[in-house]
Amino acid sequence: YLTRDEMDYTEFLQQFAVMEEKMMINPDEFDYMYYMYGLRLPGHKKLLIEPLEYRDTKLIREFIIAIDSSGSCAGNLVKKFLNKTYSILKSTEMFTSAVNIHIIQSDARIQDDTVIHSLEEIEHYANNFKVKGCGGTDFRPVFEHVEKLRSDGEFKNLCGLIYFTDGFGTFPEKPTDYKTAFVFLDKYSNFDVPEWAFKAIWTEEN
Repeated sequence: YLTRDEMDYTEFLQQFAVMEEKMMINPDEFDYMYYMYGLRLPGHKKLLIEPLEYRDTKLIREFIIAIDSSGSCAGNLVKKFLNKTYSILKSTEMFTSAVNIHIIQSDARIQDDTVIHSLEEIEHYANNFKVKGCGGTDFRPVFEHVEKLRSDGEFKNLCGLIYFTDGFGTFPEKPTDYKTAFVFLDKYSNFDVPEWAFKAIWTEEN
């Protein structure tokens, strides 16, 4: 659940999509009767009534999944979490064909930053996931790392950041200007998050 609005995990992920123009037929603006009538017109006029090949839709293009790699977040749990996230994103078709997703492992410092360019790469990453770190937990290095990536031009329109954690860590004081959520294991659900962040509870059954 979320501290702001209770919703399932699928709805939760949709909070991180942004409105973009996607190339496809827009059924809301395409009149099939008018189109069929146009087929009888001279060929040079048919172009005037071709269906629009775009529509505004919510998509995720740039995204960050941060993983607490301290001892409490076991590798098998992280694999299940990543595979669940992958299956939801794939089924909802919220991703564009070309994506820029960073999967960051961090305990008290950044241990790994893997860049993902397709959903299939997320699945491969999840199935071959290995924990790197297992030290103490400090959330701040991830946010500092993200700011450096942004200043280096790595992101143009960052949709948001999800931080999978047991909650035993130091939160940053400065609010982010992108959507941020801390996803807790259900047995660590008593932790509060900063007012500027979402809180979600994830179980192995989700």
